[in-house]
Parts: sequence; C-alpha cells; structure tokens
Amino acid sequence: MIEFNEVSLEARAPDVANGGRWIPVPLVQRIDPLTLRTCRILTGVKLQPENPPDLADLTNPGGFCPFCEEFFEKVTFEFERDVVPAGRIRKNRAAIVPNIMAYSGYSSVGIYDTTRHFISLGQFTPEIVNDALAVMVEHSKAVRSARPDLVWSSISANYLPSSGSSVIHPHLQSSHDLVPMAGQRELVEGARRYNGATSRSYFDDLASQERNGSRYVGTTGTVTWVTPFAPRGFQEIWGIIDGVGDLPALGDSHISDLADGVVRVLRYYEAHNFSAFNYSLAGGGPDGSTMGFRLVFRILVRSNPDAYYRSDVTYFERLLDEPLLDVAPETVAKAAGQFFS
Repeated sequence: MIEFNEVSLEARAPDVANGGRWIPVPLVQRIDPLTLRTCRILTGVKLQPENPPDLADLTNPGGFCPFCEEFFEKVTFEFERDVVPAGRIRKNRAAIVPNIMAYSGYSSVGIYDTTRHFISLGQFTPEIVNDALAVMVEHSKAVRSARPDLVWSSISANYLPSSGSSVIHPHLQSSHDLVPMAGQRELVEGARRYNGATSRSYFDDLASQERNGSRYVGTTGTVTWVTPFAPRGFQEIWGIIDGVGDLPALGDSHISDLADGVVRVLRYYEAHNFSAFNYSLAGGGPDGSTMGFRLVFRILVRSNPDAYYRSDVTYFERLLDEPLLDVAPETVAKAAGQFFS
C-alpha cells in the first residue's frame, strides 16, 4: 500500500469575525509519497472566483494572429524534411508547426483549431482535443525515428496570459530532449525507486488504490482520473494512462480516452468560474515502461485574467517550492467527479 502522510502545523491567527481574538486554525502539510515534495492545505478560499470572467476584450478576433487560418501557412514554417517528409502535420482543423523559440532539441507548437481564434473551456470537444493531441503524438514518433537519442519527450500547454501564454489562440507545445526536465526526472526517479523496492509500478498501484476512494474522480477508458494527495497547484487533477510509459507509445484509443477526460475536466473548471490552466504530459524516458512508469496527464488552474491580475504563484511556490492550496484534493475530486458520471 502507498502511504499518504500529512503533518498538522498547529497554526494560530486572529479571528476577523471575533474582534481579532487568537484562535487555532487547521493547517496541514502533505508529503507526496513519490517525490517527497510537500504542499500546504489552507483554511479559507484563496483563488476561487465568485463570478465567471469577462474575456471578450481579450479574446475578440481582429488583427494579426499567426495561428489563424488566413495567416497560418504564410507565416509559420515547415519541419525539416528528414524529420517530417511532408513538411507539415495536420488533422482536420488541428495542426503542428516548429516553435520559433528553441527551448528544446526539437520543440513544436500545436494548434487545436486554425479556424477559430478562441475556444472557451466549454467549447472544447473530445474531437478538438483528440485531433490536437494526435498531431503532437505523430510528431513525437517522427522525431524519435529521426533522432532516437532525444528520449525525453513531453506535451504541455498554457492557456491565456495569466497561465504564461503569449498567444491568445489556444495552442499546446512539445519538447524532445537529450535530458529530462527537472520535474520529469523527479517523477521517473521516484517511480524507479518504488519499482526497485516493490517490483511494481507506482502509478498502477496508485490508480488501483485511489479508485473509488476520496480522491477518485472517474475513468475514461484506459485513463484513471484522480486528484493528487499533495498537489503542486490549484484544483489539480491527474489522468493516469494505463500501460503507457512514453509519448510515442500512445495509440489512437489512448488519445481518444485522454481527450474525453480532458474535456470533462475543462467543463468542471468552467462550471467553477475558472478560465486559465496549465497542463503537462511527460514521458518516462528510455526505460520508463520497463520500470513501471506511466504517462500522467497533470492539469491545474491559474488565476483568471484580469485588468488588475494577481498571480497565484508566490514566494512559497517559486522560491520555497511549497504550494499553498485553498481547496483539499478530496473536495476537488468530489466536485469534478460529477462531470465523469
């Protein structure tokens, strides 16, 4: 059994509703069983929006957008022909092109739909997400075939400026590298330690143990959705893909099952007035599958865009690497699970 441990921090604070009288306040530190990273579950709401944001001024089409169809093939570039013989990869209205910012050995940008400048959370469909993920996976296979040394792959996304996105048109990105990113390496090393101690897959055991528990969200085919015991961010939800340890190993059914779940999560976020998010799907490297690593789709919300925007990342997260969360993952799982029924 995977052990989930937390520590009571015995916090005290003045009670605003009672004249500033000092009272004990529940506060716990949770320890991630895989990485040993910690977070704090607070009392009181920190990020939860009371109303849906008005994104009209931010998302209205107009002017130049490199990902809109009228400009797309004129201003984006083709892949190297020894990697992608056709130069471009498209599926229905989704497309993928080289990223002009070289932050990985091979980095790309995928567009969910070149015909729509903006897609709100509730407008995402399984087909839209499926097609975008499919072109990214097709590209990952092409890169791995041409450059088998680039064994560390990931697909990630920022959505809206408050999540770090520099372009409003919804898109996702991929990285293929000689070395893993820090968080990717941490997950793989944790999985390797667990496998060495138990001869089992940590993620298989996690999915099995959490299923029907207080952090279980739902299942979409080959993907089990849970909230992590010690989240790295607000309203974080994981999709654990059964039996797959690396991006090029994703089949059509895996992508379809993942897309179904992603759309359900986005609808949950929209129903609770969130609008911005980040997600990541990181591969397990050259021996990921053999030591039980599984692809885990990790998604969390960010602060809504606003004229007086306040980031949800503070010194706690950026410098001390200890997220502060305002809603317990068990509460998130119960609310999000309604979108999987």
